[in-house]
Amino acid sequence: WPGALAVALVVTLTLAILAALAALGAQQLAALSRELPTYQSTIQKKLRELRPAPDGRSAVAAASRLMAVVEGEIAAAGAALKSGPSRTPTRVLVEPAPKSPLRTLAGVAEALLVPLATAGLVVVLLAYLLGQRRELSDRLVRLAGGDMHRMAEALNDAAQRVSRYLLAQLLVNIGYGIPLALGLWWIGVPGAWLWGAAAALLRYVPYLGPLIAGAVPLLLAFAVDPGWSMVLWTAALVLVLELLVNQVVEPLAYGGISGISPVAVLVSAGFWALIWGPMGLVLATPLTVCLVVLGRHVADLRFLDVLLGDAPAFDRPTLLYRRMISGDRDEAVALAAEEAARDGLREFYDATALPLLAIAARAAPQASARQRQRVLAAGSRIVEA
Repeated sequence: WPGALAVALVVTLTLAILAALAALGAQQLAALSRELPTYQSTIQKKLRELRPAPDGRSAVAAASRLMAVVEGEIAAAGAALKSGPSRTPTRVLVEPAPKSPLRTLAGVAEALLVPLATAGLVVVLLAYLLGQRRELSDRLVRLAGGDMHRMAEALNDAAQRVSRYLLAQLLVNIGYGIPLALGLWWIGVPGAWLWGAAAALLRYVPYLGPLIAGAVPLLLAFAVDPGWSMVLWTAALVLVLELLVNQVVEPLAYGGISGISPVAVLVSAGFWALIWGPMGLVLATPLTVCLVVLGRHVADLRFLDVLLGDAPAFDRPTLLYRRMISGDRDEAVALAAEEAARDGLREFYDATALPLLAIAARAAPQASARQRQRVLAAGSRIVEA
């Protein structure tokens, strides 16, 4: 009973928060929709200002006149080549049959019931997963087989990483939405708090969400202000917040939490979006985190950690030897110089150079003469540097 009561309380609070946010958003949108007709004259005025001058002196106007003359000559030549009397075809317009009231009601009901049914299914699934989480984890451990200890550790690691990532993402999104709302309110953009909340929610969608969150306030500022100052201030606000969050806040908040590489984030977002649409973009990173954790703890899935994880593919000696046999002499010298400058020359020789020689000695029978020559040449350059 305590577990069922806790699940019911969590689901009820979640639905109440979502309903309150939806009601607030609907209220803000209704107030904004009443003001939109007043912005029509501002939009028309700005579009007239952006329209090219009607005097025809611009290069675009001259090119348009030239294309019109050419099209007219081609049409006249085609008409002259036709022989015999020309007959104009009769245009037939097919009017669709009017829908019956019952069919119209069925269409409206379908448009309303499908999202409601999907939302209800999500709520039921959420309650089931929360209530049966221990049994589901036991079944996953039994299904994976092998070492029960490693699988249990993998599930705990995945749960902790996903929880920390979602908490950090929530804090980052709130830290983005509140300054955006305050800035839009100071600039004078209508519905500032609505757009701040929408931006915080849209940032859960990688790549596309921040673009949409920044584009909507810009369009509204374009429609509200007769001049251009509001648009420029809004663009500056969005640009500064994006640079600050992307370059400073997110690396500090997400560093070491997810354990996946940036390329893996991009690839997983495209893959899950192809399968599940927009919801796949939201779930891409948590799902990829789970796959990477499984790859670190399950031997048969180790390739997932190598392919998607943020850990280096090789250790320093192996990486340096890889650059040598590939002929990347300059990059090998740069890597060695960077490590020597960071850790000291003695540490470089002890931790990297001597293990590198051991790797080269073990791999010498499989290496070609050209590869051995590359190692010799690159090693000489490294020692000189």
